[in-house]
Amino acid sequence: MKGDAEHQSPLWQLMLWAVAGVVHRLSTQTKHPVGSREEAEKPFLEVPEHARAAVLDLEAYGLRSLGLTQTHLARFSTRATAESLRYLLAISLGALRRSYRPNYVVVDQTVKACEHLSSHSKGFVNAFLRSFLFVEQALEKDSDEALFNAPQWWRRHLVRAGLADIYRKTCLLPPPFCLRYTGPDILKKTWLKELSGLGFRMHWQDEKTFWLTPARSVHKIPGYSQGLFRVQDASAQRLAGLLESEKVQTTDVLDACAAPGGKTFLLAEHGFRSLWAMDRSEQRLDRLRAETIRLVPWLKVSPSVVVHSLGEAPWPESCPKQFDLIVLDAPCSGSGVVRRHPEIPWRQTPRSLSELIETQARLLTSLWERLRPGGKLIYITCSIFPEEGEEQIKKFLLAQKNCQRLSAPGVILPSHQEYGDVPIGEDGFFYARLAKVPS
Repeated sequence: MKGDAEHQSPLWQLMLWAVAGVVHRLSTQTKHPVGSREEAEKPFLEVPEHARAAVLDLEAYGLRSLGLTQTHLARFSTRATAESLRYLLAISLGALRRSYRPNYVVVDQTVKACEHLSSHSKGFVNAFLRSFLFVEQALEKDSDEALFNAPQWWRRHLVRAGLADIYRKTCLLPPPFCLRYTGPDILKKTWLKELSGLGFRMHWQDEKTFWLTPARSVHKIPGYSQGLFRVQDASAQRLAGLLESEKVQTTDVLDACAAPGGKTFLLAEHGFRSLWAMDRSEQRLDRLRAETIRLVPWLKVSPSVVVHSLGEAPWPESCPKQFDLIVLDAPCSGSGVVRRHPEIPWRQTPRSLSELIETQARLLTSLWERLRPGGKLIYITCSIFPEEGEEQIKKFLLAQKNCQRLSAPGVILPSHQEYGDVPIGEDGFFYARLAKVPS
């Protein structure tokens, strides 16, 4: 993404800002591994507005080249490499692999950036990058770390689950850009005409879901200020199809782990008797509140926002004690959305995955007590690991005698294809729908 940023900030400066972003992404600790938008944007406090898109672009491709970088470092030198220097090299390799600039420019600008990180390493950086240009194709073919762009334990996990091929074919690519139309039917044709200068493709199962290319700032897409759309992956939008049979006028709904609000607004498309959005993060709920203001003209119910950490006592007095429908978008590894957050495999550990699986089980049990007899609970993760999806639900069914499993998509594997010039596809997700059988 070149644009005006290259004329106002030199590439070496963009690279340094990108290094700060990568360091932050890989060091920030959060119970939800995907992290929050606020966390990702903290390094931008020092980045001029005109450069932010370009810096994010360099960050993303650098993170997708981290495995390749570490493979080449191990073969190129026995010396230890400082963290910031390693990330600079990954950002440079990401630029070289896609011809972001002519190779000599990328190498030159990386060396200049190195002057501000480790001036005595300029020769090493220059030699490393030039040697990479001679062995790039061989490295990409014969290194598992480069093929999966993930640590060894993550790769083994994928292989055991039979997910290695689909992961490599989809999760290392840039994600498709997907919107959900939120306005009234009467304005939809007009809105689509305003998009005619862009490439778009409607989802084959949902007439409100659209893939758009090229990806761009939402503020620059027609209809933003009128609240006619919002950004949400097609897999996340599958929740809408599970709500069609609900008797909305008599249904009280809880969106657990609601922030930043994607599932909440899918629920708000239906005229439920009440809708409660609960999350432990006040900051993330602020985003939900702000988005509600933009979308409110078209919402059929306005969500009541509650700050609360699930599983902790006491239950908020302002919130109903039981519900007819509960949606649990549970904290997870994020293994299905790696192409959106390429730092995920490098931030996770076997221990953190085990802790997440335990958290999911606790939340299921806790929320089951908040479900009225005859009510339904929809369990969702953005993971493709069986332990967080099918295996988790099977264990829950064995423990709960008053639980009946209903139809739901189950595991949705990440997908990618080109429809004309429009990249389309879905992230990896898991859905289960459970009914609480009356005694």
